Amino acid sequence: MTGDSNLLYDFMQAIRPYMSIVFGGGSKGQVIGLGKVAITNDMSIANVMLVQSLQYHLLSVCQLASVGYDTLFGLTDVKVFKRDTLEVAFVGELDGNLYTVDFSKESTFHTACLMAKADMGWLWHRRLAHVGMKNLQNLLNDNHILGLTNVSFKKDRVCSACIAGKQHQSKHPPKNIVSTSRPLELLHVDLFGPPSWASLGGKKYGLVIVDDYSRYTWVFFLKSKDETKITFIDFAKQAQRKFDKDIKAVRSDNGSEFKNYTLEEFLSDEGIEHQYSAPYTPQQNGVAERKNRTVVEMARSMLDEYKSPHSFWAEAVNTACHASNRLFLRSILEKTPYELLTRNKPNVKYFRVFGCKCFILNKRERLGKFQSKTTEGIFVGYGSNSHAYRVYNKSTGCVIETCDVTFDEFNRSHGEQVDLNDAGEEDSPQDILNMGVGALLPMEQRPHDDDEDDESISHPQDSSLPVPPQDTSTHIMPVVEDQVGEHVSHPDHTQEQVDLQEVDQSMGMFDDEPQKVQREEEYLPPHINDPYVEDVDDGNEVEPRETLTSIMPRVAGRVDIDQILTGVSEGRVTRKQLTNFCAHFSFVSSTVPHRVQDALCDNDWLLAMQEELNSFTRNEVWSLVERPTEEHNVIGTKWIFKNKEDENGTVLRNKARLVAQGYSQVEGLDFGETFAHVVRLESIRILLVYAAFNGFTLHQMDVKSAFLNGPLQEEVYVSQPPGFVDPHHKDHVYKLHKALYGLKQAPRAWYDHLKKFLLDDGFVVRVIYPTLFTKRENGDLILCQIYVDDIIFGSPNIHLCKKFAASMTKTFEMSLNTDLKFFLGFRIQQFQEGIFLSQTKYLKEILEKFDMTNAKPMKTPMATYVVLNEDTNGIPFDPSTYRSMIGLLLYLCASRPDIMLSVGICARFQASPRESHHTAVKHILRYLVHTPKLGLWYPKDAKFDLIGYSDADWAGDKVGRKSTSGACQFLGRSLVSWSSKKKNCVSLSTAEAEYIAAASCATQLLWMRQTLKDYGITYRHVPLLCDNESAIKISENPIDHPRTKHIDIRYHFLRDHVKKGDIDITHVGTDMQLADIFTKPLSVARFYQLRRELGILELDNIS
Repeated sequence: MTGDSNLLYDFMQAIRPYMSIVFGGGSKGQVIGLGKVAITNDMSIANVMLVQSLQYHLLSVCQLASVGYDTLFGLTDVKVFKRDTLEVAFVGELDGNLYTVDFSKESTFHTACLMAKADMGWLWHRRLAHVGMKNLQNLLNDNHILGLTNVSFKKDRVCSACIAGKQHQSKHPPKNIVSTSRPLELLHVDLFGPPSWASLGGKKYGLVIVDDYSRYTWVFFLKSKDETKITFIDFAKQAQRKFDKDIKAVRSDNGSEFKNYTLEEFLSDEGIEHQYSAPYTPQQNGVAERKNRTVVEMARSMLDEYKSPHSFWAEAVNTACHASNRLFLRSILEKTPYELLTRNKPNVKYFRVFGCKCFILNKRERLGKFQSKTTEGIFVGYGSNSHAYRVYNKSTGCVIETCDVTFDEFNRSHGEQVDLNDAGEEDSPQDILNMGVGALLPMEQRPHDDDEDDESISHPQDSSLPVPPQDTSTHIMPVVEDQVGEHVSHPDHTQEQVDLQEVDQSMGMFDDEPQKVQREEEYLPPHINDPYVEDVDDGNEVEPRETLTSIMPRVAGRVDIDQILTGVSEGRVTRKQLTNFCAHFSFVSSTVPHRVQDALCDNDWLLAMQEELNSFTRNEVWSLVERPTEEHNVIGTKWIFKNKEDENGTVLRNKARLVAQGYSQVEGLDFGETFAHVVRLESIRILLVYAAFNGFTLHQMDVKSAFLNGPLQEEVYVSQPPGFVDPHHKDHVYKLHKALYGLKQAPRAWYDHLKKFLLDDGFVVRVIYPTLFTKRENGDLILCQIYVDDIIFGSPNIHLCKKFAASMTKTFEMSLNTDLKFFLGFRIQQFQEGIFLSQTKYLKEILEKFDMTNAKPMKTPMATYVVLNEDTNGIPFDPSTYRSMIGLLLYLCASRPDIMLSVGICARFQASPRESHHTAVKHILRYLVHTPKLGLWYPKDAKFDLIGYSDADWAGDKVGRKSTSGACQFLGRSLVSWSSKKKNCVSLSTAEAEYIAAASCATQLLWMRQTLKDYGITYRHVPLLCDNESAIKISENPIDHPRTKHIDIRYHFLRDHVKKGDIDITHVGTDMQLADIFTKPLSVARFYQLRRELGILELDNIS
């Protein structure tokens, strides 16, 4: 407002005074009109009020902001910036308690010009991730970076964000020589974390890799330390291929994430030296340690700048790494890491202030003519595989990558408004689809096609820049439409233009992305004709890049779940890209979805579903046909989701399995014979003992989608997969040519197919157990044990193993081919001294499931004084929970014989469990808390003699007075088989009870003797040790005695085998009766003695 009418033009006189202004002394002045005032040659302000009797000219900050100017108030002056160019328009001075501007003085504008460079320098300091002012000035002076003009970096004030993030103790002198001569000659690696908050993508650790020569840094974000080895291996392979240079050495600390078998094997195979720093001497790995500190401090400063949420830490670290590669000089070589690695100078013109408010153009949603076209977001970094900015979309709670964005780098008011629990994260997948929000996080981006007069951010034209892939091969690919789009001018913020042609030629350069992202542009299959799906031009086809971003799907808003997906024979992604993605950084989901809709909204599970259906195509499993007549049965299909984990519980991959709903099959119509052989656990343990005894390594392989290889004899039809219905043939069904999981005949079809292959390869199927195949070649034996699609094989001759593996890989698609480590829930550790079998991970899951991890430990699984009975008057306990506990513990007995008896006793009361029975089960769990690392030890330096022990607890059941028999069978000192069972008849004497127990033990010994013939090992006599003389006499003398005449004739077969000499029954003292642990609860001392004799040990205690 003003009181001088001479300053106004385009003046409009008010018909009558419509407003009055009260002055300081209480007097009033009437507003008599409105006009415009010209502040500078190119700056004018409208709606300036002419106030009667006003002696001063008052300038409104709000009116300045409305015309594109921002105001910065200092202690002694005020500066007004032009928002789009950041030029200082004019400067005012503090006069008393008011800021005044004298436009008649030349210094008002002259001073502004002088100060612009310094103030721009501090703005670029914030944009460039708070890198030191001195370092930035050196880069600018020596022309090491491009894109900065009229900027001066002078440290004439204090940056509070830098102090908050970087203050530290005094530093030590640096190393002044270059130890390497080229990139990748030496890599420094280190791991940092976990912070107190997980990242937006759920990551908790950061893996930093630094090239010694260039100091170029890569950072990868991990959910657990277990991902370190796989991430580094994938990085090393890709880096060597990308830069065409070999890695000579890797330097790390002694952490288990770097010092492990998998990583050492890879480095050894690649001829890479692994250098370790001395324990408690981080200075020897100082490059990586210092780089950790540098990027974390920079990230801390950037988070503090706008008080960004702590969950943005990974984005901040990623941005700090991106900046440090382009801004920190390798002082000795006088070049930036980026220039040393790529031989190009970095251009930093595109840099923006991390955490600032920004506006994204919404060009996807169908908007009304007067609806806002922008979505508010927060700038969180730069795209790794495209020329785009990473922006946190506040409306969806997702991180997207876009070029169409306007930045407000001066507004600091958004920090407290960020809600990471917005609908974008909290809504269910179905709600998100209904809202039209891109629930999936696609990562593919196409080149942008703007008109010449478009004011949007321009896009690269240089052919040397990375070009996102456009693939046209066929794959199943859902389509998801996101809601971000092009740039538009915001009413309060003038658009800022950036020419990305001048930006450095590889913004990604292997930089990792801390979170899966939504991309701006995606491909729609050409046959999707839905009113809500817009047409997209395919553009020119380019060479597919091997990146993580090349195959991510997207979902279209307001499209029914059955309509958003293409047919299983159509899509946009090559198999090469799919394979590369699966090998790239091992990105997997730790959460198992319960519904198909949930899986479709998760990139990792969607990819797993895609992979499953691709295998159908490769194996020619089915063909789409018209629905048959009613006389044929059409079987439904269903998706099953499961995480495949290693022995440490780390998720290796997400497995989506499409299964047939076999319960609707009709015998004689779509299935006939269904029986298929399955290996017994005793057979697995026999193979382990045999391998330990002969000193060779066992290997395993997993046939990928094994059942899909088995040809079908019957005519079978199944419905189309849920979520993947062909839009052109919705009523069609699939005719199966090969078996599908869930079909009743599928296991048999696969076994017959694999059996035929092995027999053609020269193997012989064994008679006793048809899951064991053997082959002799030049006197060497190779063994192959099958458990459905999992195969264990081994031979003293390693060349036979390699030959067999090559043959299998050539014929079948393998998802695993390595040394035997984890099989059917067992952890198998192979050493030169023997093999250790345990179920530590499985036990941990049991304890966690029943909340017993921190329970008070017990020394034995069952107290000697405890007598369990029906307890009909006791408090009932949930039968379902009780049976679940018993079932889990029974499988744990496969490697923990020490709990066999106590679990068996508790299992007797599953029909009507009581609280007393539940207490007994919890006692077992508390014992397991005390002994979580116990397992079976199979030593190499032991005899391979077959021997058995049998014992019985006469009338141990105090209610029914029935006996409990126990038995165990050894190969040398290795426990292979054991049992504990309550007999179904009442014995009249200890002799009778022991005799029946010996007969049961003899049956197992005879089976094992026959089985070992398949290994080429024969036994003439098998010793059976019993501690009851009367039972031994009964078995040796077929006399009719009043005390034995009632014994069931089936137990007398023991006499026949003793007479033949197959079984040599021998007396053993009670102290040496190892089967005693399977018949009754024992004292602590006796229990520990027998447990040790059975070979149930901790790996650390094996001598």
